[in-house]
Amino acid sequence: MNSAAIGFFSMYAKMKGYRFSVVNTEAENADSDKIFNEGGYKLPESFRQEMEVYKTDAIKFIAYYKNKAVGTVGLADPGIRNRPYELHGIDQNGEHFEIQSLVVSKEHRECTQLVLLGLFKEMYAWSLRNSVKSWISFGLRQLYITMRRYNKNICLVGLNENNYRLPLAHYLYENNVFDTCSIMKVEDFTPSRICAKFLKKRLKKIGLFNNR
Repeated sequence: MNSAAIGFFSMYAKMKGYRFSVVNTEAENADSDKIFNEGGYKLPESFRQEMEVYKTDAIKFIAYYKNKAVGTVGLADPGIRNRPYELHGIDQNGEHFEIQSLVVSKEHRECTQLVLLGLFKEMYAWSLRNSVKSWISFGLRQLYITMRRYNKNICLVGLNENNYRLPLAHYLYENNVFDTCSIMKVEDFTPSRICAKFLKKRLKKIGLFNNR
């Protein structure tokens, strides 16, 4: 069922003009960086180099609409650099791959949900192929609420002053780059259920499915 759901979503997205993939080429990497630089958070120069170190060797994913890049996200291996623990004191054992730099281009925000689900579909498939069991994410609560619609088992991690006492972490929190930390198992991001919920929402939007 999950394979069928992934295939159906990919076909639906293609019909709408979208495609999603792992970043493999220099051109795709440049597109990913451009999207983030245009729509992501802007760090002071004093923190920029430090943040780039944490993003080194992250696996990137990208979304295109009619060959124009419209979204990107990264997945960082804690075995290479464990930013959640080094910055926030969370995940000391490095069990969770960190979701990083999730951005949808500003001019494409009306289709944010489709782009997000396409990017997560790629992360899901890549994670299964590479035996990644769980993800960790720092972001705004609205993103957590959005993802919880598709994965009821997302677990919130409590944050306090000990989680952002280092200068970079403190800056990210104080400037509203994140206010929530969540952990989810990859296996709970079930494509068949997500595809069903996505289609139900689309049908309701066009008036073909209404709850009585």
